[in-house]
Amino acid sequence: MRHILLLITATFALSACAQTQSAAQVHHHASHHQTHSKIMQSVESKYNFSETVSRLTNAVKGKGMTVFATIDHQAAAKQAGLTMQPATVIVFGTPKAGTPLMIKDPTLALQLPLRVLVTEVDGKVQVVFNDTRAIIAGTKIEYSDVENNLANAEKLIAATVTQ
Repeated sequence: MRHILLLITATFALSACAQTQSAAQVHHHASHHQTHSKIMQSVESKYNFSETVSRLTNAVKGKGMTVFATIDHQAAAKQAGLTMQPATVIVFGTPKAGTPLMIKDPTLALQLPLRVLVTEVDGKVQVVFNDTRAIIAGTKIEYSDVENNLANAEKLIAATVTQ
């Protein structure tokens, strides 16, 4: 009898945990969905796909930043026997700007270096990047700490593909 009571109690406890976890997941998903538009910015490029990638790469280097990687998702998909729209991510930054921020708050290392996605959907080249305020959200970094470096990357990206 004691084992049965223990089993029933454990079953109810596990059931309650599962319901709490599901509710938390639903809340997290809904919260993420509601703030999605503030997390990323998107700009339509006036250049074709390859020219957009080239212009962004050159602009970043021209400002003294390093291009750490260029990830061609379309090529990777092709190697896996799949097809997808053009999609390239440029990973860039400068230790001179990022290091002091990561010293102030090491968790910012999860957001740095910066990334910009160039993709083509329905014949339009889109350039997508994380909003500076979203990058620093939940860290010890204030906007005033990044307005002259990270925030300028947003301006550089938009200007490079629209002018």
